[in-house]
Amino acid sequence: GFVAAVGAELNSGESVLRQISDEPTGVILVFLLFIAASLVPAFQRSKKSLGPFTAAAELTNGRAAMIGFAALLILEAVRGVPLLG
Repeated sequence: GFVAAVGAELNSGESVLRQISDEPTGVILVFLLFIAASLVPAFQRSKKSLGPFTAAAELTNGRAAMIGFAALLILEAVRGVPLLG
């Protein structure tokens, strides 16, 4: 989510908030896809890890991405311009 938002911002030159207002359906679908993907491990019976992809590592990465995305939205809202624009 965070990397996709920054990549789209670099490509279009528009802030994340502007991208959301321009195309709310696509953003909602992507958010639902990420939510569904994050729920999959909760319904799996085996708790196997694959190399560095442990449950604890994924939890930490997910939290870092959420904090980064929230910070991106706050900075763009306060400044009124894209972070990387």
